[in-house]
Amino acid sequence: MARRQAPPRSVAAVQELTDEQLDAYIRTRLALLGVDLSVLPDDDEDAPADQRRIMASARRFLRSTPGAIADFELDAMGPAPALYPSEMGAWNRG
Repeated sequence: MARRQAPPRSVAAVQELTDEQLDAYIRTRLALLGVDLSVLPDDDEDAPADQRRIMASARRFLRSTPGAIADFELDAMGPAPALYPSEMGAWNRG
């Protein structure tokens, strides 16, 4: 069976989104996961986390990382990904 190709993704499109558009996307994704940022303070330098810093970090991630993730391809003939590769290597030694 042929594998469906994912539509091409444009990293530039993510980088061109405004902060407000990214904020709406981030809040929607977090809400779908059951994460409610409203329980955190809006902006409190003394708090370990606040909404302003979390949103800034998420925007930074979305503007920099998705291209690298989208371009990553596994080698079908290579070793299978493993959580603890050193333990897997012990099983494969003959």
